[in-house]
Amino acid sequence: MKKAKRALALALALVLALSLAGCSTYMEDSVKALVQGNLDAVYLGEYGESYLELVDATEAEVEQIYLDGLNVEAEYFAQYFNIENLTDEIRADIVEMYKEVYSHSKFEVGEASKMDDSTYGVKLTVYPIDVMQRVIDESDAIVDSVNSQFTDEQLATEEGYAVYDAAWAQAFIDACYDKLASVGYLDPEEMVVQVTQDPVDELWIISDNDFQRIDTAIIYYP
Repeated sequence: MKKAKRALALALALVLALSLAGCSTYMEDSVKALVQGNLDAVYLGEYGESYLELVDATEAEVEQIYLDGLNVEAEYFAQYFNIENLTDEIRADIVEMYKEVYSHSKFEVGEASKMDDSTYGVKLTVYPIDVMQRVIDESDAIVDSVNSQFTDEQLATEEGYAVYDAAWAQAFIDACYDKLASVGYLDPEEMVVQVTQDPVDELWIISDNDFQRIDTAIIYYP
C-alpha cells in the first residue's frame, strides 16, 4: 500500500531550556542574555564562554542539548512526512539537514522588564522559516515521483517496502535542501517570553510554555 499524499502533523516535542545559575545587579541584562543565549545555543548551536558561565554549564552539556533538539526534530520530521522506519542512517541525514535549516533561524531579542519579584518579560520577534511550507506545496509532485518508481509487487515484500520507505525519506530530505537554496520567512511573530524563578532551586528559566511557543514559531509547519 502506497503512502498518502499528505502526512498528518503531530504535536511538536518540547526542547528544554537551560537555566540561569546566578543573579547580578543588572537582572534585566542577565535575563535578556539568558534568552539570547538559549536561542543561539538551541537553534544555532552557538555559545560563548560568557553564556557558559551565565548558565553554569560546560560546552559538552550545551552541545548535547543542541544535538538532542536536532534528534527530537528528526523524529518529528519522520512523523510529519510519514517516514515509517527511522533508521540510524536516515536519522543522521535528517539531523544534518536540520543543522542547515536551523542555521537560518532568525529572531530578535528585545529588552527585558520586571513583571514581579519572580518573573521578567523579554520581548521577542521570531521570523518563521518557510522551508516546510514550500515543501508541502510541492508534496503531491514529490509523492507521485517516488510512487512512480515502485510497483505494487515490490511493495508487497518487506525488503522492497524498506527500499521504498528510504526513497520516500530521501525525497523529502532532498526537497528541504532544495528550498534552502532560497530560504525565506513568513510574517514575524511577536511575543513576550517569561523568565521565571523556580521557588525551590531559585534558578531562572524560560517557562516551558513560552519555549514551546518559540520552538513552534522558528520553523513553520503547515
